[in-house]
Amino acid sequence: MASATHSYAYLFAPQAGTTVVVTLMSGAFSADVPAQPPTPLPSVTVVPGTTITIYNDSAYAEGYVTISGGTGSGAWSAECHLNFLLGNADQPWALDTKGQYPNDDATIIGAFSSATPDNIPVVQPSGAQPSGIDSLYQVLDPAMVFLVDVAKSGNMLFRGNVPFTAPTVANGLQQVDFAGLHAAMQAKYQAQTGKTDFPAQGDYVLCDICLQSQASEGGSILWELQSFGGSDIATDLAGRAWYPPTPAAPLEAQMCNWQIEPHATPGNDVFDQHSAQDLAKLMAATHAKPRIYYIHCASGHDRTGIVASSYLIAGRGLGLEQALIQGTTVAKLPAGLGGQQLIVDCQDLDGANKGQTDPDRSRVLMIAPVYNTTVFNIYNAINSSSPVTAIPADATSADPAYVYSTYPWSS
Repeated sequence: MASATHSYAYLFAPQAGTTVVVTLMSGAFSADVPAQPPTPLPSVTVVPGTTITIYNDSAYAEGYVTISGGTGSGAWSAECHLNFLLGNADQPWALDTKGQYPNDDATIIGAFSSATPDNIPVVQPSGAQPSGIDSLYQVLDPAMVFLVDVAKSGNMLFRGNVPFTAPTVANGLQQVDFAGLHAAMQAKYQAQTGKTDFPAQGDYVLCDICLQSQASEGGSILWELQSFGGSDIATDLAGRAWYPPTPAAPLEAQMCNWQIEPHATPGNDVFDQHSAQDLAKLMAATHAKPRIYYIHCASGHDRTGIVASSYLIAGRGLGLEQALIQGTTVAKLPAGLGGQQLIVDCQDLDGANKGQTDPDRSRVLMIAPVYNTTVFNIYNAINSSSPVTAIPADATSADPAYVYSTYPWSS
C-alpha cells in the first residue's frame, strides 16, 4: 500500500458507552500523518479524538462499522456499510444535492475536500434491538428490482441491487439468490406489464451485469463470481468477458463485470457510453432462449441509474429528461423508505393521472450531480448533432419527483 495514490483523514466520534470497530475490505488504515506510508491494518477500534487516514490505489475504499454496547442481556450490536470516497477537488460528489448524507439505511458515504478530517458521528441505533445475522454485503431487495425494458427480440432488462442471499453466520459467505431473483423479476414483470407469460427458470438465460469496482468491491464481485462457478476475477472476468463463456444447464446463467463510474475521472463517460451502447446491442440480439439482463451495483442506485438511463438513450432513443426519469424509476416502494434518494410520492407527468401522485411508481434519484452529469454527457455524445445545454429541472427534482405513466415496453 506504500504506493497508494489516494488518501483521506476521518475522525470518528462514537457515542459514549459504545465500542466502535471500523473494518476495511479494500484499502488500508494508518494513524500516521498522511505523508507517511500507511500501516496496513484490517480493522481499527475507534479511539475518540484519533484521526484515521485511509489509503487506496483506487479513489474508493470499502468497509463497515460495527458498533456495540450494553452488557449481559442488554448487550446489542449493529453494522453499517461504508463507502469511503477518498475525496479531492475534482470529486465533489460525496454528498447529495441537499448537502446531506444518503438516507438508504445501509450506507454512509464520507468524503470532503478540506484541510481538516471529516467527522463521522457513530451513534447507537434507535428502535428495537437489532436482530438477524450481520451481512458483509447487501442482500437482494425485491423492492429495488424493476423492469426497465422488454425488447422486440424477447430479451428483458431488469435493474436492482446486489442479488445476494443473507449469510448463515455473521459476515459469512453470501451467494447469488437465483431463486429469489427469479421470483422478484417475475413479480415485477407481471405487475408492470399485466402479462403472465414470464418464462420459467431454465427457459431463459440470466445475464448478470455487475457494475461494481474491482478495486474497492472485489470481495463482493468474487463471491458473485463463485456463484457462477468462477474463481478468479482477473482471469474469469478479464476484458468484460462473460463467465461462464457459454451458459449451460442446469444454471443457465452467466455474469460479467462492467466497472461503471461517474465522469469525475477522465474517460469514464466514454466507458459508460460504450457500456450503454453495448447493452442496447445485447438487448436487440436474438437467441434460441431469451436473455434476461440484470444490471446492478451494490445498492441499485447511482451506477445502476447511469446505465439504465443511458441505455434508454442508446437503445430506445429517449430524450434526456425522459431517460433520466425512467432510468431512475422503480416500482412503488414501501412508505418510510423515503429520503434523499428514495422518493415514494412521485407525480405523473403524463397520462390520465397527470399532475397527481402516482400510485404505482417511485424514484431512486441518483445521489449527486456528477451522476446526472454523466448521463447528460452521454446523451450529448450520442446526439452530437442536436446536443442539449442543460439537464431539465424536472428530470432530477425531488420536490416533486416526477415519473411517466408510459414506458418503453408499452410503446
